[in-house]
Amino acid sequence: MSDPQEDAKRVAKILRSGDYDYDGSKYLFKLARRQAGLEPPKNRKNTVDRMTKEETERFIEAAYGTDGRRGLMLRTLLETMLRVGEFVSLQIEDISLKENLFIVRDGKGGKRREVPITEALSRELRLHIGGRNTGPLFQSPRGGTYSARRIQQIVKETAQKAGIQKRVYPHLLRHTMATRIVNQGMPIEHVRKVLGHESIDTTRVYAETATESVKESFREAHSEN
Repeated sequence: MSDPQEDAKRVAKILRSGDYDYDGSKYLFKLARRQAGLEPPKNRKNTVDRMTKEETERFIEAAYGTDGRRGLMLRTLLETMLRVGEFVSLQIEDISLKENLFIVRDGKGGKRREVPITEALSRELRLHIGGRNTGPLFQSPRGGTYSARRIQQIVKETAQKAGIQKRVYPHLLRHTMATRIVNQGMPIEHVRKVLGHESIDTTRVYAETATESVKESFREAHSEN
């Protein structure tokens, strides 16, 4: 019988050497469970982890405090809710600043979806792009694309600088913004399309996490007393 600790070390080595992002790691474990004949865990959470509004503001302030380019990069990652693999693959040709849209092709077969961006982010990206017409939206210091692992490191470093105690990683930014737009009333089906979820059930977890409607009901109940 194999040693679970040794197996865990081997899996960790594969994840490190393969430069897997959040979704890639999740898929790898799912595949391993299937091949081993193991059932997935039954006790799935009905909420997701996220940053609070205060933590999010501190995070973005810390990013811009490092330099404007890092600030814009992490603001874009946050507001577009892209998976880190999708984010590092973004090319200038994938963006329509006149329409305020990103054209995203996910890493699970190249399915295409449109992700809207705000006018404010579009203006900042226009200044960042300047006269370039092709190439990565955010070039690495060497002129190529960032690796998913480097983006993970940048997110972690920025969270530490912001004094955020919880573990912060790229997918947490996705959770944070998805919960925010559900709180602000965006229909769950529209949220599903922007996130690129195949099943609406995957998206509903953000409705479970959203707290504004719960707080509003709480305030209304107390105002009647």
